[in-house]
Amino acid sequence: MRAIILVSMLIASCKRPDKPDPATPPAVQPVGLVGDHALNPFPVGVLHMEGGRVALRAQDFELLTDTPLAVERVAWRQGFSVAQTSVLSLPSFDDSQFPSWRQSTAGQGSVRLADLTDATWLPTLAELDAHPDADPTLLVRPLAALPVGHDIAVVVTTDAAPRVERFDALLSGSPPADLADQAQHFQELVGSIAALGLDPADIAIAWDFPVGDGTAPLRSIWSQTALPTQHSFDSVRELDGGDTVVPSAWRVAQGSFLATDYLVDDRGLQLGTDGSVSSTGSIDAELYVHIPESVADAPAGSVPILLMGHGIFSEPADYLDDPEDPSHVVQLADEGGFIVVATTWRGLALPDRLGAVEAAGDFARIYEVTDRLVQGQGNVAELIRLMKEGDLFDDPVFLGRQGQPLADPARVRYYGISLGAIEGAVMLANDPPLDAAVLHVGGSSWSTMLERSSNWTAFEIFLEATIPEPITRQRLYAVSQLWWDAADPIAYTDDLSQRSFLLQESIGDEQVPNLTTRMLARSIGLPQLQPMVEPVWGLDPVNNPLPPGSRAYVQYDPQVGLPPDTNRPAPVTGAHGMPRTWDNANAQTLDYLSVGSEGQVVHYCGTEPCSAANSGNP
Repeated sequence: MRAIILVSMLIASCKRPDKPDPATPPAVQPVGLVGDHALNPFPVGVLHMEGGRVALRAQDFELLTDTPLAVERVAWRQGFSVAQTSVLSLPSFDDSQFPSWRQSTAGQGSVRLADLTDATWLPTLAELDAHPDADPTLLVRPLAALPVGHDIAVVVTTDAAPRVERFDALLSGSPPADLADQAQHFQELVGSIAALGLDPADIAIAWDFPVGDGTAPLRSIWSQTALPTQHSFDSVRELDGGDTVVPSAWRVAQGSFLATDYLVDDRGLQLGTDGSVSSTGSIDAELYVHIPESVADAPAGSVPILLMGHGIFSEPADYLDDPEDPSHVVQLADEGGFIVVATTWRGLALPDRLGAVEAAGDFARIYEVTDRLVQGQGNVAELIRLMKEGDLFDDPVFLGRQGQPLADPARVRYYGISLGAIEGAVMLANDPPLDAAVLHVGGSSWSTMLERSSNWTAFEIFLEATIPEPITRQRLYAVSQLWWDAADPIAYTDDLSQRSFLLQESIGDEQVPNLTTRMLARSIGLPQLQPMVEPVWGLDPVNNPLPPGSRAYVQYDPQVGLPPDTNRPAPVTGAHGMPRTWDNANAQTLDYLSVGSEGQVVHYCGTEPCSAANSGNP
């Protein structure tokens, strides 16, 4: 039913734009490195930077809506994303030697990435846009976070395509007039690539771009995090009072807390020219509490707190107020003896569906989605302060059957599912005062996740209506990562490499691609727990069990097969949600979060990996 409502909203909010008037001459476009478009390829540092800052022209993105792409909102950046996808259109490509994400490909294959600052090759994924209407379009993606402050080269060899005429002219001393000032740069670039062992004669085209830190908006908010001064509960239901609650629940309360608002009209952050953010006032953020019956008679001050993060276009009640307990979060709270506290992850929560619909119909407004995600981070950071430093647990909602105060605010841990795992990782980068965290089926690199996710299908239909050219869509997806960075864990890998948490992956996940989960794990040096379904290159294997305080990446196998290895929405298989219904998987989660064993990693599936056939379920 939710999917039907979402599609109906999309249809109601998106209309096909009028066709351009043929009598109106097209705007004159600079021809770029290839010669047919200013953004072919994208991004090119010497063409798309100015004065050390990202300098893009909204008109180069060829949107058919009235809203110009908000390029000024990334003009504070000193480089492109650590997860930057590069886009190149040519008449044809030979993809037989393209590097794959399933292997370490540094310095191999017909398309490569090089770190010019460190003079090393980087692991790379190269693929052609698999949309059925797409002209040959090359997408080049890093397989680990690119280093901030480094210059990155994209190299396409003659095994993939013939040498590009304008690029050849740059190197031969007869540059096109519009690129004459850049000839020396590209000649030096080819020299740097040759120093890595590639013959210049084998280069069809190469370009480079700087990488910049995209986290300033959220770091600005973290620096301003305040202790909420107000909270209230509008609805309280209790088993003992004869109210309807889900099995094993004792009390459920819903209300709000007063958080700092950083959005203007609930759309975009109030953004400074340096990427910093300023407050616009206060906002009521959702507050949801679930107390299991197993702790109603617990001794005073003895019950640990579980902060829970929900999935995309959901809310806490979807996990905690469904008698079927589809994600087994109610069971986890009961068995672990946790009071669950939650709020909505703004940006992609249930109340934000309309905003996502509006962005699908007018991609120029994509920053509103990402800015709301940043606001959500601020809300969660202040909720943690309310739990750790404020008076939340003095509220009568947290009194037990005998009137004893149940909560122990000194013991707070986190469990995030899907969106809650992705944004939970960003939250952990801020080093909040949490004892342990499990991130279930999370990933990174939002602009790469989007197209591969089964959730993308409904949105793509309406993107195609307003952005009919596949190549334009790919350029927009690539540039969108500049806005996603602030709410993407891949942009915080230096911080996350210092944090301990458990990252759980479902093999063949149709909503959060394994590609993006492993990119995060690799970038932050998580060890891979054995026994494993398949080894992940770049991760060190470690034996089970691991002691308290450990960090790890673990795999579960629903045994439903893998989605096609293309940038297309995956078919729905159930792989995304299946593992958290397994007894053995939940035992591992519970172990990692439990009092006295926080951070302990135990494999409960014997000598074989946890799978649908080896799950511990009756």
